[in-house]
Amino acid sequence: MLSLRSPVMYALLATILAVGWLELTVHYNYGGNGTGLFCTGALFAAPPAALNFEHIYRFPNSSGYDGQMYHYMAHDPFLTRGFVSSIDSPRFRYRRILLPLVAWLFAGGQDRFIDLAYFGLVLLSVFLGTLWTGGVAVNEGVPAAWALGFLVVPGVAVSLDRMTVDVALVALTAGLVHYARRQNWGVVFLICLLAGLVRESGLLLAAGMVGWLVLERRWSVAGLFILSVAPALGWYAYIDARTPAGPADLLSPIPFAGLLTRAGTPVHYPFGLAMNALAGLLDYAALAGIALAVVYCLRNFRRFLQRPEGLVAFAYVALVAFVVAPGAWTEAYSFARVYSPLLLVVGMDGWSTRRLGAAAPLALTVPRIGLQVGGQVLGIVRGLTGI
Repeated sequence: MLSLRSPVMYALLATILAVGWLELTVHYNYGGNGTGLFCTGALFAAPPAALNFEHIYRFPNSSGYDGQMYHYMAHDPFLTRGFVSSIDSPRFRYRRILLPLVAWLFAGGQDRFIDLAYFGLVLLSVFLGTLWTGGVAVNEGVPAAWALGFLVVPGVAVSLDRMTVDVALVALTAGLVHYARRQNWGVVFLICLLAGLVRESGLLLAAGMVGWLVLERRWSVAGLFILSVAPALGWYAYIDARTPAGPADLLSPIPFAGLLTRAGTPVHYPFGLAMNALAGLLDYAALAGIALAVVYCLRNFRRFLQRPEGLVAFAYVALVAFVVAPGAWTEAYSFARVYSPLLLVVGMDGWSTRRLGAAAPLALTVPRIGLQVGGQVLGIVRGLTGI
């Protein structure tokens, strides 16, 4: 029998909760059509004709969200079926191949099984991420139940809402912290290898590890960890040879230009006055959460330099500092999930130091994410109660 002190117990519970959420929202909000989870917009390019049998749920008057791209990629991972015409920026999206490709492999390339395989991989990421987060918690002497906080990390919550790939990267970040503290370098190497294939920011896990190993003067191991990015770079080269150029001007030489520009540019949502004001206020709270995470790392830089995940956190601080791409800063669903590895590492550091302030960056992002899914929660409540 599993103990209440076991991380496995909470990993199973988190997965059950995630499955329950997906089942309820599909049933009550999408009329039982599971493709609603991919958030496909009616205003975006039409889905590939080969997927007509899925009767894809399309949100009216919407351009959709990233999940629709990963859905198509899972059905055409090697760009051989012409699905790229339904993807906004093929070179940019196809670098994030791990979940779509593994879903395709698990489904044996059969279209009718691919969506289920993709959903299964998202749930597997929830299980592993919670398991590894619980392992870190127990190792730091705090209750394993704290691992359930993995579910409210923005990259996890958004992935469960819109089937983005971020949940896998957040899970791998938790795994890196867990195994690096155990000095299980073989598993950490594998995690770094996979992270760069989840999304390009996953390369920062390898960068952080290499930086830490150099500081520790473990030159040979650092050299090996540089090789962990080879599969990702090889895949990027494959994609670059088959797709047109992607977005430019993603970075700025001016530190924190993106964050400061977004702070000075309120986003106006197509809601009523009160709801628009609330969403804007919570956006600023989430922005403050990212800024606090940066400040936390800088204030504790000496301690962070002593742990591998500390250098990973600093790699993400650099990302916060120099990314200016408008799409990365528009709303909390964008920037909070991109910087979720940073929020997770900072939160875990609080377990080591017993500082409640370490939880503040994550806590400040949660309300905005919660507001975004509020409509679905309301739909579920109405469905269950008949009101």
